[in-house]
Amino acid sequence: MERKKIDVKELAIGMYVSELDRPWLETPFIFQGFPITTQEEITTLQQYCKYIYIDTEQSRAPAGVASATTTLSSRSHQFETRQLNYAQPFATTRPEHVSFESELKQAATVYRKSKEYINTVFADARFGRSIDPSEARDLATRVVDSVVKNENALVWLTQLKNRDEYTVQHSINVCVLSVLFGRHLGLGQNDLRELGFGALLHDIGKMRIPPHILNKVDKLTDDEMELMKQHPEFGYQILKSSPNVSETAIDIAHSHHERIDGSGYPRKMAGDSISLFSKLVSIVDVYDAITSDRVYHMGISPHEALNLMYGWAPRSFNGELLQEFIRCLGIYPIGSIVELDSGEVGVVMTVNRARLMRPLLTLVLDREKKPLPSRKLLNLELLERSGTTLGIRRILGSNAHGINVRQIIMESQVASALN
Repeated sequence: MERKKIDVKELAIGMYVSELDRPWLETPFIFQGFPITTQEEITTLQQYCKYIYIDTEQSRAPAGVASATTTLSSRSHQFETRQLNYAQPFATTRPEHVSFESELKQAATVYRKSKEYINTVFADARFGRSIDPSEARDLATRVVDSVVKNENALVWLTQLKNRDEYTVQHSINVCVLSVLFGRHLGLGQNDLRELGFGALLHDIGKMRIPPHILNKVDKLTDDEMELMKQHPEFGYQILKSSPNVSETAIDIAHSHHERIDGSGYPRKMAGDSISLFSKLVSIVDVYDAITSDRVYHMGISPHEALNLMYGWAPRSFNGELLQEFIRCLGIYPIGSIVELDSGEVGVVMTVNRARLMRPLLTLVLDREKKPLPSRKLLNLELLERSGTTLGIRRILGSNAHGINVRQIIMESQVASALN
């Protein structure tokens, strides 16, 4: 790697940032090592840093742009994902985008019906009955349709995080986030439906694990852990014996705990022997698990989770896929608790794909960190258009200031549709 130190005033789109002049956790950038793709990223770097180091080998200049400070390599940076985009993207078939508010009610209905279905199919699997996957396919299609209409509505509902319903909610959340991730990678609608179908049923093998082990608060014994590690094999057996379940979905259930370095289970697969969809679902599975409250631990914030997972790659995850998952969720993932420059505190409700630094928030605390008499929505992009620039100072940890994200959701306009 060839590094060059430059003043942030000399930054240009196409440069590859390899190191900052401060700990990167003190900045809004979730991971260190990224190509500059927008003017907004340059502005943010200039706000937080005085100088940075760029990797001249991974940098590249956009057409017609030349840098006076360094010769930019023409080769693509290492996180290019063209090799993943093997299906036709949505370019010509994408339905008209609808507002977050208008899609939220529909998304809540899909989430509720998915919850009802998972409860039923898990009960069937627990008692050894064969499962009918037709409804799962229908629900996967509805998840894809909702995500295509508005990427934020269903993702917002994945923040419900009720520890008493973890297994059921986790299955739905992994389905939703996997579809979101697959769409980010450019998968076509048929692939997204297949991915969502497999992700929805990825943990069905847990129904063969005795409840006293599945819900145990204390650390599992070695024997209990070995049994728990068999749930992907049990899932494989259940889906293999069920009618009209694709090999793709069966493989997701069988392989979502495999790891790139071969340390996973149940088959110790490694590297390219693990399918793309299983690699994708394994990332989403871990992300939702560690951001959820469970019987034996409290969930952490989205930002904290992504930082941890970044440290675990490439040992556990495909590094390029994890980088893309971080980009997919955005600088401020939905459900993040953030403090504004004003001192006010809010919860991120939607990711603004066009302006990543300007999400939609629900304000919950004033600048003195006291609860607001009534919560209000704050659109940072619209605020900026009106002439007032208000930025996010920092991301706070999970449950900061006693803020309960799930409670905020349940008290929102969508609560009635969820019950």
